[in-house]
This record gives sequence, C-alpha cells and structure tokens, in this order.
Amino acid sequence: MDTIGEKLKKDRIEKGLTIGDLQRITKIQRRYLEAIEENDFDALPSDYYTRTFVRQYAEAVGQNPRPLLRRLEGKPENPNDLAIADPVKGSRKSKYDQTSRSKTFVRNYLPVTLLLLLVLAIFGTVIYAILLDSEQGPLIPTPEKTTVVKSEESSSVAQSEKTETSSSEETTETTKKEKEKEKTKELKVTEVLDSPQSVKYTLKSSASPHEIEFKGLDGPAWIGIQESGTTNMFYQYTLQPGETVTAEIPEEYDDVDIVVGASNNLSIGVEGKLLPFNKKNPVTGKKIVTLGFEGTKENKD
Repeated sequence: MDTIGEKLKKDRIEKGLTIGDLQRITKIQRRYLEAIEENDFDALPSDYYTRTFVRQYAEAVGQNPRPLLRRLEGKPENPNDLAIADPVKGSRKSKYDQTSRSKTFVRNYLPVTLLLLLVLAIFGTVIYAILLDSEQGPLIPTPEKTTVVKSEESSSVAQSEKTETSSSEETTETTKKEKEKEKTKELKVTEVLDSPQSVKYTLKSSASPHEIEFKGLDGPAWIGIQESGTTNMFYQYTLQPGETVTAEIPEEYDDVDIVVGASNNLSIGVEGKLLPFNKKNPVTGKKIVTLGFEGTKENKD
C-alpha cells in the first residue's frame, strides 16, 4: 500500500500538476509540499499544520482527505470516508479576502446609490411641478389685446429721424462703393513675364501709397516683401487659411518683389483687383511676384 506522500504525489502527477502549480493553488510553501510527498512530517511546523496541509493537498488533487488524515493519526479506515471531495479553489485567505471585498463594496457604494436615488426623486418632483404649473397657465395672464397710445407729433418726429438716418447710411455706403470702383478703374495691370518661378506685372495707378491684400485659401502660406533687386525685406508674415491681411508699400519704392511660399494657398489683390499670378504656370512652392508701379511719381509731382 502506498504511503500518504506517495499517494498524494501519484494523484498530483495524474492531474498533470507540478509542485509549483500546487503551491499556487494551496498557497502552501514548496518545501512543505515536498516534505509531505517524502512523508517527512517532522519538517512541518506542528501537528495542526500537518493535518491542514495534508487536507489542502488532497483536496487540490481531487482526493478525499479524511482517509489520509485517519492514516496520519494511526486510525483504521472508515467505509463512510470513501466519498471524493471537490478540489479546493484557492486558500482560506483568498476566500476571506473575496468575502471582505464584497462587504467593502456594499459598504462604500450603498450610500452613494441611495443618495443618487434621492436626487433623482427630487428632480422628478420638480419636473412634475413645472409640468403641472404649465397646464394651469401663467400666474399673470397675457392680455388678448394691447393698445399703444402715441401722439401724432412724437410719431412724426421718430419717423423723420429714422428716414434721415437711413438716408445718411445709404449715402455713405454709396460713396464708399463709388470710391472703390473709381480706384479699381484707375488701376491698370500689364503682365510682363509669367513663368513657374516668377511673375512680373506693371501697374499704372495714381493711388499712393499702394496697398496689397493677401487672403489665405486652403493652407498656410509665407509672405515676404522686399525692394526689387535687393534683400531689403520690409514685410514678413505667415498667412493662415481664411485669414486676410493688408500690406502697405512705402512711397519711395517703385518696384517690389513679393516672395511667396506655398503659392497655391493664397490670393494677391492690389487696390481691389486680383492678380492671376499662379494661373498660367501653377506651382505649389516658392514663387516671386514682381510689381512695378508707374504713375505714382507723376501723381506726387
């Protein structure tokens, strides 16, 4: 007949478990498990732990521990102990921890749940009261008909003031539009050169100083303005999509170079007229737009 240790070891191997697996299941130290398999029960801390460890070992490998405990105590076998116990799943400590966590969860979240239910009940009561009041109508009923009494003199004065204000605004707007149209008519643009790298225009205009309008399109674009033939850059800006900025050309400059990065991401207008600088030879990168102004000096003289 196999000893207690031999029987337990054989059952463990049949279950396909290693000593390490058994240690994780029972939470018993490896040296104690090895001592049980070697029947070295003196290596265990006490008789109590010997009985406890043997019981846990047997239950872990699916064996009924009672016959083994009777043999351990030197008692004869009992036919009633033949039933096989279900294997344990975890140690007593893990079961205690699980129960403790459940109690802690209930203790922590039950007050919050009750408070939430109370808030919902109050909120529902307020909504019900509002609906009830709306069905009964407003506290101060709105009169079916409102009569406004106004003297003829005050009405006439107000109408006159309104007419004068409207007429003044229309006159100002009309004057502004006429000036813009006249300004655009005065500007004459002549294309001198158009290549993928550079474009040159001659502009005849009596306006001074000249204003250049840049408008962002689909992406950001960099702008730099300098006197033609020099590196004297007097204006730099990074234009964002949808943004519009205006740059003023100093009166002493007759020719300027507009250095543009990401040419397809902006439009250029001079005194209200757009320049098709990137239409014939479109590029997505750098381009130099040269503007030569004529008529400014004659206008100043």
